Amino acid sequence: MELRTEDLKKVFRTDVVETVALNGVSIDIHDGEFVAIMGPSGCGKSTLLNILGMLDTPTDGTYWLEGREVSKLKEDDRTAYRRGKIGFVFQSFNLIEELNVTENVGLPLGYLGVKGEERRKRVAETLERMGITHRASHYPNQLSGGQQQRVAIARAVVSRPGLILADEPTGNLDSKNGIEVMELLRELNREGTTVVMVTHSQRDASYADRIINLFDGQIVDSLKERM
Repeated sequence: MELRTEDLKKVFRTDVVETVALNGVSIDIHDGEFVAIMGPSGCGKSTLLNILGMLDTPTDGTYWLEGREVSKLKEDDRTAYRRGKIGFVFQSFNLIEELNVTENVGLPLGYLGVKGEERRKRVAETLERMGITHRASHYPNQLSGGQQQRVAIARAVVSRPGLILADEPTGNLDSKNGIEVMELLRELNREGTTVVMVTHSQRDASYADRIINLFDGQIVDSLKERM
């Protein structure tokens, strides 16, 4: 999935202060690319990821997804457009505690109207791929951090999206589990999924094809990482 932004700006305003989170960000991310976005805390990384995921809109500038200009869409239209196209992986896992692993992973398929045998099949295949079939009936509080993140990735990819957006996906994991999660993301990318990841970790960024560095809401460089 291809993404392009031009002169993207995001300003947060209150009655007493104005904060510029993004200030003229223009990027091109190609279909099947793995891009890491890095920079210090508060530089605009997560704000940019939220706009790329259509969870938020820019104050100014334009955003094209698959060649369609989507930055001016209303919230309902953004929700409908990204459904099934974009998978999200967060640092905090964001699993629903009242649902077991199978139910958590199957949620996106429910929103897409996939039912019955097809839904069960796709969930089972995804759990097997993530190596968590033996945890299918467990609840999030019965899982380790690494297992919870595997479930979160399974939920992100079960609808077979063209784009995965990951915000500090190893931030709550130890080194071993963090490497396993990055290997999973890299494997998905090798199969053609575009991955855009926000990270503070140079180790995690080394899995990317390219690193975009942000500072004070602006791109300071865009470097090819892997040969």
